[in-house]
Amino acid sequence: MYTRETFEKYACFDYVDPKFHEMMPQRGVKHIIFPPEVKLNAIWDYIITPQGRHFFSLCAEVKHPDFVEFYEYIPETGELKFLWKLNDRIITYPRAIRPSKIHSSMSVMPDGRIIMATHTTAGAPTHPTWMPIQYYHHLWEGYPGSNILIFDPETGQVEDLGIPVPHESIYGGMYDEKTNSYYFGGHMRGHIYRLDLSNRHVTDYGQASEFASFRFVRGLDGHIYNSSKSGRLYRINTDTAQLEDLGVDFPISEESPRTKCHNQMIHAVNGPDGKMYISAAYHEKLLAYDYKKNTIEIVGDFQPEEFKRYNWIYTLQGMAFDKYGALWYGLRTQNNRSGETSKWLVRWDLFNGGKPENFGLAGTPERSISIFCDMYIVDDVLYGADTNHGFDPPAIFQADLQSLREDKDEPRIMCRDPYHYIAYKDGLDVYGEKLLADAAPYYDVMEKGVMLGGMGGGKRRNTYAFYSPKKSITKVWKILPIEESRVNKVWFDENGNVHAICGKNVFTHLVIRDGVVLSREDNVSFTPDDKDALAKKYSHLNLPSHPGREYLAVANAVVGIKGGRKLIGTKDGLLAIVNGDKVFSLGPCAPNGPVHEMAVTSDGSKVYGVAGDPYDLGMVFSYDDENGLIMHGRIHICDEESGTGVSCEPYCIAISPDDKKLAIGAIDRLGCVYEFAI
Repeated sequence: MYTRETFEKYACFDYVDPKFHEMMPQRGVKHIIFPPEVKLNAIWDYIITPQGRHFFSLCAEVKHPDFVEFYEYIPETGELKFLWKLNDRIITYPRAIRPSKIHSSMSVMPDGRIIMATHTTAGAPTHPTWMPIQYYHHLWEGYPGSNILIFDPETGQVEDLGIPVPHESIYGGMYDEKTNSYYFGGHMRGHIYRLDLSNRHVTDYGQASEFASFRFVRGLDGHIYNSSKSGRLYRINTDTAQLEDLGVDFPISEESPRTKCHNQMIHAVNGPDGKMYISAAYHEKLLAYDYKKNTIEIVGDFQPEEFKRYNWIYTLQGMAFDKYGALWYGLRTQNNRSGETSKWLVRWDLFNGGKPENFGLAGTPERSISIFCDMYIVDDVLYGADTNHGFDPPAIFQADLQSLREDKDEPRIMCRDPYHYIAYKDGLDVYGEKLLADAAPYYDVMEKGVMLGGMGGGKRRNTYAFYSPKKSITKVWKILPIEESRVNKVWFDENGNVHAICGKNVFTHLVIRDGVVLSREDNVSFTPDDKDALAKKYSHLNLPSHPGREYLAVANAVVGIKGGRKLIGTKDGLLAIVNGDKVFSLGPCAPNGPVHEMAVTSDGSKVYGVAGDPYDLGMVFSYDDENGLIMHGRIHICDEESGTGVSCEPYCIAISPDDKKLAIGAIDRLGCVYEFAI
């Protein structure tokens, strides 16, 4: 039985004005919720076709390992019409991570068919939760990769084009008629890809986002826009079929520190004035992109005036312009204890000098909306997908805007949704003691600590990234042209500064300390290490190999360790200690690919190294005689102190003279230098 102490544990918002618990006007509102027995809890792709038909994907997230289902919504009757379930249309493997959703990837092709890609945020049947990175290399229980599908609404047929990128989960995509191509992004590696539908060829443009940025938007100029996780705007030029860095960034919010690590484009819509209006994750300002000037400007605070008295983190999710040019959107608050709260429906007549107006909590009294994954306005009716209301089933929402305008000053109904109230300290006072019982399913989830993001259920953290108590990121890709930002070599000088040689065709020497560039020298000479000479030097040794792959038992990285021994890493990712002519195998130090480089402490006692195939997530490992070989994981930094830095191709490494710092350089398209305390 949950008690008042349980409520106080999760209620983190202070007492608020009672009107913040009031619903939007209810005339002209339809809220079609899936029945309680439905276990899939999310909708992350919803489109309205030029023919006026509504399609969406019903998705499983985190704790329920199931396959995505596909539906049509019939506005006239409110029917949620089931069309197909993925595992009935394509071949799937029962032990693998499930393709549990379609996420922001549906596009209508010229012939009326819908192209889309599968995604995953649910685990394999034996996993405690969604764990795509932990199982990235697992042949049987990992994620085989997203499928590209084409659905014909007229015939009901689903065509499976296959998996264009092994292991990667497609996170957003868009069809382009000009090139007859499907452009899409990867969740884990942040790469952008193009599938040419005329010949089925796939082009990998390289890393465009640190990771996980899904919102592809068709610009008024016909090009396709998106942003990196840290808020750098880029586009796919559909005239040249090239990926272009636009050199503009979304501003970091002084009010919301989360924008230092999560600042990607969440929603965007073209306005009647010819600009693109953008909401960035955790940013309290509405942004606008000027196509002609190639600039980002701050339009203003999107929260209504009465909200500003509260120290809340606001996000804008779902946005659409009505026929009068007013912007409608959902306003959402978030906190760290009880997750998301309900969403208010807001109108902003920004072109006529208006201010954001709160129309009340979106939804209906018994079920307020938590997230609008997508929002549209057609014939003055607002449509939206209601998703991630805890682990409850999702819903489709629609509201007649003319009725809302006419009734905005009418008396309101109070919300009766327990999920809304558990975050507010006045929740028990307004809802009543019955809240503790009604909110039990939500408290259960929070008590168990089930989290989205693959960290696992319960209190034990299933880490997948190299950890350091202190770290810094130098984003070379924001200093040099992106295509010249790869980091080929790093080393420390006697003062503890990091030196880096960066570039692909033209080389630059940077001197860095704690993420700050101290000096820069362009057009320097650089000669890469002679790996062939290294391999030849140790060719007489019987180095370890995977069975049948002896031809890759070739030295690719070598360091001397204490006792006059050598530590050798091979082209196939195996590690061995060599003492004279004796070879002692330590086994694989990475799932695939070569050992790129290793660095050793001044006393020769501990080695750090980087390894991995160019299409893996990368691996940082260490070896010492006391602890043996340890695989620490990928480079994945995403926090408010350090910002966002994720690299899948760590390539070079060095240890400071005092043995207290580690420097790693990455050769991803978004080249970075990382400094870690060790």
